[in-house]
Amino acid sequence: MIKLSESAVKTAPKKKLSERKGYKIYKKIRSIILTLVLLLALIIMVFTVIARISGNTPTFFGYSVFRVSSGSMKPAYEVGDVIIVKETDPMKLNVGDVCTYNGTTGEFAGKIITHRVIKAAYKENGEYYIQTKGDANPNEDPPINVKDVVGKVETKIGILRTLYNFFITPLGLITIIALIIAAFFNEIINFVKSIIGIGYDENKKDSVEDIIARYQDENKTDTEE
Repeated sequence: MIKLSESAVKTAPKKKLSERKGYKIYKKIRSIILTLVLLLALIIMVFTVIARISGNTPTFFGYSVFRVSSGSMKPAYEVGDVIIVKETDPMKLNVGDVCTYNGTTGEFAGKIITHRVIKAAYKENGEYYIQTKGDANPNEDPPINVKDVVGKVETKIGILRTLYNFFITPLGLITIIALIIAAFFNEIINFVKSIIGIGYDENKKDSVEDIIARYQDENKTDTEE
């Protein structure tokens, strides 16, 4: 068996932090989390922008995202809650289901309403209607033509409420930009350097983590000697 001398052990080359297995796993996990948060933020932003510009409700694989803006469904849904609505055959809505529809009459005209079904689809004068009512409202809504039903409320997601309410603010927009820069920092640096004609070799560049690791290793060696 070949034994290394003490001096040989001390001077053995050490791997850079960026080459260590644990650090590589950490970078992958960080990248995945960052990408997921970024995608979610972009989806929320796209949905919001489309809704505000076009006035239409954008759908994603049959699902739409809405933000509760009144207290008519308390305590089931509070103001600011974000709900997921799935496109559903209105003829299959049952009493007790919560549905979203486009208001066309009275105070509901031009608004998107989310209320609970109190009367399933019924036929009247050759048209099918449903009846709804807000849980916190004293009166039922006017009859709703099934053609105006957007879908059935599937669930509300607490984390989406926090993210949605944050990302629609100016600070939220700045955060999205920061996330994009963080996720694609190396690519952005390479792109900029290629434009201005400066060569960039990532393998020859020590990161801050590498410099710190090398400094710690050198101090450890001095202490042992």
